[in-house]
Amino acid sequence: MNNPFPELDTFLENYNSIISTAQSKAIFVRAIEIQREQIPILEKLIQETELQLVKAQEQKSNKKANLLFCLKLSASAIKKELLLLINLKEDNTEIAWQCLIDAQNEISIAIRNHPYNGDYLNGYSYRLHTYEKILFPSMYFASRGCVVSKSKCSICKLPLEDCNHIKGYVYMGEFCSEIVEKIESFDEISIVKNPADKSCRILSFDKEGKSYDVFTHREVEKSTTGNNV
Repeated sequence: MNNPFPELDTFLENYNSIISTAQSKAIFVRAIEIQREQIPILEKLIQETELQLVKAQEQKSNKKANLLFCLKLSASAIKKELLLLINLKEDNTEIAWQCLIDAQNEISIAIRNHPYNGDYLNGYSYRLHTYEKILFPSMYFASRGCVVSKSKCSICKLPLEDCNHIKGYVYMGEFCSEIVEKIESFDEISIVKNPADKSCRILSFDKEGKSYDVFTHREVEKSTTGNNV
C-alpha cells in the first residue's frame, strides 16, 4: 500500500522494520529468549502508534486515524502470536489459546476496518487460523442465548438503535462495541462447534469416572458443581 500520509513516512519506516523483525521471530523453533525480547519492542511500538492515532483524532483525520487503529491492532496481533508460542513452550496452554483467539480477533477487526485495502492481511489471518487447526484439538464451546433489554453504543453512549454507529466498525480511530446494561433473561446454554466467542470452551472431559484437561489430557480435579466450561 502506498502511504497516503507523507507526514507518517518516518513512523511507517520504523513500524515496518520492527514488524518485519518480529514476524521473523514468530516461528516455533526460534529461541524462546529471542522471542521474549520482541515483546517490549512491540509494546513500545504499540504505544507510539497510539500517540500517532491521538494526533490524527485531534486533526479530525478519519482515514488516518482508522489506518493507525488498524496498524496498532496488527502490531498487537503479532505480539499475541509471539506470546502464543512462548506460552506453548512453557506448557501454559490456557494462556496460549487466549493469545491466539485475541490475535485472530484483532486481525479480523483490522481487515474489516482498513480504510484503504486490508486484503494484504488475509495471509496473516490464514496463518493464525492454521495455528488453531494444527496446534489445538477440535473442541466444543458454550454459547449462551439471552435477551438484552438495555444496551448502548461504546462511542456515543446512545442506545444502539438510536445512534449512527455500527457495532464492529471503527470511527475516527475508535471501535464501536455494544455495552450491555441489562439482561432480561438467559434462555439457554448451547454446546456448539463454531461459536461467536472461542474463549467460552469446554475445559475438560470425563472418562472412566475421571476428568481430563481437553488440551493436555492430564487428569484434573473434577468440579463439584459440574461446571467444566
